[in-house]
Amino acid sequence: MIEKLQRADHRRIIKRIIIRGSLILNTPTCLGSGDADSPTDMPLLRDSLDDKYALLTGSSIAGALRNYLRERNKGYGKSDRRIDIAAKLFGDLFAYENEKNDKSLSEEAKIKLREQDTQSSLIIDDAISTKPIQSELRDGVKINSITRTAADKAKYDLELLQAGTEFSLSFELLIEKNDNEQQLIKALALALQGLEPNNSSKSGEIYLGMKKRRGFGCCHVKEWQVWNFNLEDTDANDRILWLNFEHWRAGFIPIFNVYTSITEGLKKAGILVAESWEDQRDRFTIQATFKLASPLLIRSGQAET
Repeated sequence: MIEKLQRADHRRIIKRIIIRGSLILNTPTCLGSGDADSPTDMPLLRDSLDDKYALLTGSSIAGALRNYLRERNKGYGKSDRRIDIAAKLFGDLFAYENEKNDKSLSEEAKIKLREQDTQSSLIIDDAISTKPIQSELRDGVKINSITRTAADKAKYDLELLQAGTEFSLSFELLIEKNDNEQQLIKALALALQGLEPNNSSKSGEIYLGMKKRRGFGCCHVKEWQVWNFNLEDTDANDRILWLNFEHWRAGFIPIFNVYTSITEGLKKAGILVAESWEDQRDRFTIQATFKLASPLLIRSGQAET
């Protein structure tokens, strides 16, 4: 007789939601680490199997989504806490500021809290550019923090992906038996909405890569595809469909519908999701047209040099 073995730490997954999106860069984007050997100080990350294609790591996508979700849910300048919706979706951090600074918590209590850490419910794949890299070079210089002038011998160059570069994104949400399903779906939809174009701009609110405050890294998701697999179905149909799903295939699957809104895609897949949520960010935007009061010299780029 074969006994069924079940460990207490096994994830009892009852539902899997797969989402794919087509991400397009609206402005040049620096996806580099500075660690690789290259004549450029800050080269682009490249696919390890074919270095003609750019790499956008899943960790970079996760960090951008998590930061956006925290700001939408809590407002600017707020730190993560264990009970936050971002922690429920993306998993616990190694340490939380409020716990680290809480003198009423003993080291033993802090260790017990860390033992309760949960892993991410959202799997985010690395993304590879759909076409070979079209890059451009930009110069930069380190600024002295005291004098606010250029530091001596601190000029550098960096490689950027040109606007129009496209990546195929892939996400998979794992919902466990004891999870708050509606909370996770709400968090995921809210985070992914940050990649959709808003009413006043063709770009999403989430920027990627370095120097985001200087206009680099603007992007948006053009279309989505969504699949919903209920693994608790008694007829096992969804389990078989998930096993036969083309997980290895990047990009959209042509026989399925695409949607411009993630909430629409989720609803069409039979997933209940709210239309909108309260935005906790306190901010204002300025739209202006500027006119030069004197001549301005702008040198040509280095894409062909």
